[in-house]
Formats: sequence, C-alpha cells, structure tokens
Amino acid sequence: MQMLSRAWLGALVLVVAGCAQTDPSGSALAVANPGAASATGLQPRASGLDSVAAAFAFDLANASVYVAPLQIGYRKRSADVRERLNAGDFQLDARERERMQQLMEEALAERFLQPRNSRLAGSPAQADYRLQLRLENFALSAPLEAPTWSRRTFTEQSAYGVLAGELYDRDGNLVMRFRDRRDIGENPGSLASGGQLQQFSGPIFWADMRVDMRRAFSSLDRSLR
Repeated sequence: MQMLSRAWLGALVLVVAGCAQTDPSGSALAVANPGAASATGLQPRASGLDSVAAAFAFDLANASVYVAPLQIGYRKRSADVRERLNAGDFQLDARERERMQQLMEEALAERFLQPRNSRLAGSPAQADYRLQLRLENFALSAPLEAPTWSRRTFTEQSAYGVLAGELYDRDGNLVMRFRDRRDIGENPGSLASGGQLQQFSGPIFWADMRVDMRRAFSSLDRSLR
C-alpha cells in the first residue's frame, strides 16, 4: 500500500509539472532563457530591431527571394467629426499599396539582398525563399491626399507602424523572422520639448518611408552577419 501511494504521488507531481508548462490557452510557455531556441527552432539574434531570429547557420547567399503581397493592418481611429474625416482617409488605396510594395522590395534588395549577392524573384515558382512582410498597427499622421477644404497639417512624424516579416524556404519551413516598431519620419525636438513639427504631405511621407525602410533592412542585415 505504501509503495502504491508513492507511485501515485510521483504521477501527480509529473502531472502538475506538465501543467506548469502551459498557459491558460493551452499553448506551451517559452523557457525563461533568452538564448534558447524558439518553438520554431529559430535562434534569437542580437539586433537593433526589436527581435530577430533565424535558423542555425542561416545563409541567404546567392539566393532568390519572392516578396509576397504586403499585408497592412491599420490602427483603429476614433471618429473625428470636427475634421470631417473617417478611417478610410487614413488608409492606402490600391495604387498606394502597389507603390508601398515596390518601395519595400527596393529597400530589401538594396540593403539586405545585394550584400549577399542575392536577388528578388518575380514569382514563388522562381524563388528559393518566400518573404511575407506586414505593417501592423499602421497609422498615417494625416491623409496622403488632403481634402480640398482642409488646412495644412503639421506633425512630429509621418506615420507609425510595426514592421514584421517571416522568411520561408521552398518546403515552407520558417527560417527567419523579425519584428520592429517604427516611428516613420520622426522629427526629434530638444530635450525640453516634444518633437519638431513639419508640414505633412504625400511626397514627405514617401521620402520618410523610403529612408526608414532602408534603415530597417540595413539593421536586419547586420543582425544576421
């Protein structure tokens, strides 16, 4: 009887220990070790971005990469009756999304692929890898095309967003991911005040976006060297 009780107690301890490894949603909790591999097998890399992780011995040299259509998730905006604007005024139309896609691909190719002697692919079938890019919680400071009745707008930055991406190989295996919060076109002010205001316009936004994406992919490049 004593041996049975000890066996039962040991089983109970194992069950409790197993439960301690999951959160209320049932997913496994990460081990409290910043240097450990993630659940996907990716290794965290030191980076100027918020987070970068890649497969062990990850090497993108002499490869072709297809960039999937950019996904954009917008920050929810409160209604502003005074300005007579709605959420759609702060979103990119089809033509602007296409321009954003091209901007992203150019920045990626220039600052991340070319240093590895790699290139963009025109289709998934021609590519060694597929990259999915996203702008999450994306918020323009003002409409890109200002209404004719509106006054000039001055802002501290052009936009805000979280730039995120996942890179998959031909077999669909995740080999790299990154994520970073971006204050796009931020105009720093003095220590005694807020940011420096500048007039917002479509050309200024696109110029700020190009500079910021180049910086982001340059930082990603350094993270994986």
